[in-house]
Order: sequence, then C-alpha cells, then structure tokens
Amino acid sequence: MKNQKIETIFTKHFNINYPIVCAPMFLVSTVKLVSSVSNTGGLGTFPALNYRPIEKYRQAVTDIKNQTDKAFGINIIVQKSNKYQTDQIDIALEENVPLVITSLGNPKDIIRLAHQTNTKVYCDVVGIEHAKKVTDLGADGLIAVGSGAGGHAGDISLFVLIPYLVHNTKLPVLAAGGISEGAGMAAALSLGASGVYLGTRFIASQEAEIDDSFKQAIIQAGSEDIINTDKVDGFPGNFINTDALKKLGLKKGILEEILSKSKKIKKGIALSRAARSLLAKDNSKVSYKTIFSAGHGVGLIDKVLTVEEIMQSMVNEYHEIKEQLP
Repeated sequence: MKNQKIETIFTKHFNINYPIVCAPMFLVSTVKLVSSVSNTGGLGTFPALNYRPIEKYRQAVTDIKNQTDKAFGINIIVQKSNKYQTDQIDIALEENVPLVITSLGNPKDIIRLAHQTNTKVYCDVVGIEHAKKVTDLGADGLIAVGSGAGGHAGDISLFVLIPYLVHNTKLPVLAAGGISEGAGMAAALSLGASGVYLGTRFIASQEAEIDDSFKQAIIQAGSEDIINTDKVDGFPGNFINTDALKKLGLKKGILEEILSKSKKIKKGIALSRAARSLLAKDNSKVSYKTIFSAGHGVGLIDKVLTVEEIMQSMVNEYHEIKEQLP
C-alpha cells in the first residue's frame, strides 16, 4: 500500500490513515472484521444488536480493544424497536468508544450524553430535513445514505446528497451507497465528503465470518439484482433478489394496502417487522442469515478478498486517479 495518507477532517477526528469505514452490518460485522479494518488504517464498526445479551456486547467491545488500539465505532438504533438501547449507549460511553453511529430514531439523548465524554456521534441521514435536525442537536458528523446503499437506503443520488448536506450543515459527511472501489472514493471526496462508508464490499471479505452463500450471492449478483422492499424489517431496504426474498412475497396484500393508509397503523406494522427481524431466531422465516442485504455495489465485486487487499486496492486506485485527472 502506498505510504501516502489520505487526510480529511474525518481521519483527523479519529487519527486514522484512510477515510474508509467498514459500515456496521447486522450479523456480519464481528470483532474480527472490525479490528481488521481498523488495524489496516480504516475504521471498523459494528451494530450493537449483533451481540446479545448485553454481557456479550460489553465483551465484544473489550475484545476489539484487545485486538486493536485504533479507533472503531458502534451503531445504535435509537428507536422503540431496540429495547436494549439504554444499556448499549451506557456501555459505549463507559468504554470510551471513539464513534457512535445512530440510526432509525431521535439521537437527542445520546448526543447530549456523548458530549460529556470523548465519544463523537455521527448520524445516518437520507435527506436535508433530518440532517438539519441532528445538526441542531449537536451531531459531530453525518452518514449520507444515498440511493443504492445496502440495507436501509435513501432515494437521493450521492452526486447530489453529498454536496447538499455539506453546503447546508458544514459537518463532516461520510458517503454511503454503491462505493466499492477507489474510484468511488475519489468521486465522493471530490464532492465534499470526508470519508466513505462501505458495507457490501467488506461482506465479500475473508474476515467476514458469515456463510459462504452470502459472499457468493454478492459475487454473482449484478446491480440489477438489488430489490428495495419493506417486507423484511418494516423499513424500505435493499436486498439481493434471492429465492428466500421472493418467498416473502414482495407485493402488499389488499388488507395491508388498506391498513397502510393510516400513518399510525403503518408505523405499527413497520416497528413490528423491525422487532421481528432484528430479534429473530435462526429458524425464523425472516432472518438476515437467509435474506441478504446488499447495495448496488455488488456489480463491481467479483471476488472475495482479504480486508488488507480491499484497503490496498482502494487506496492505490484513489492515488492513481488523482494523478491522472487533468
């Protein structure tokens, strides 16, 4: 890997070499993957819900700190579907976790508590309205979740969303959505992003401790094979169009169409599905072990690599592109 660091306000915040974040992925991001990314110059993260009960969550934080002295982060869902959030927040702050990423809710309380520590809070946003709200609450940065991102994605292209957020909030922005290569990183940084947020590319890594069928599904899928649906966990998200996904039935039934006309009932359906999928047992019909979340970046991934190879390829390609630009 070239010795040149890629320095941005984000890398300065966390004293890392490269503005590359391995996104927190449910049932995918483990101690091994997180520490591997952080040890190779990026920043690894994991969803707090990957480790239950709460004792396993605290142990995961301890294990990561034993395997790397570099920065890492935790994603915490700050809405009612996550009944563990209070304990998850308390432990993250007690353990001085450098970064907490919030999603699917109001981050007011965690931002207030984090500002009493050295922990920084970045918030998932898909548009300007929520971005301005969390900015006013004191968020330290934003995750711009654009169209084509794996999991719960927004509808706005990163080509617009990045400068839109940068111009209107002045906060550091991480770009999430379809970035799998150094070229995508170069594009994101040129638009004003302070870093990139990769999930799908790191699923197809040797350090990802998941069934090989998930990795092969990513390698074999094209960007056209990504389907956006709320059938999995109640919120619109991007998934690979496998047989397991098709069995869910992607169209709304007549009863659901009628009930969804009420905002209150629609929200209730969404929260019910979120709790069902996030806390599902292994043999459940809806499980993230059989239904694969991924983004449009699958079209750019054709082999399983080590984390170091992924990082090296991205950094080298980024520098090459910078040198070749007119």
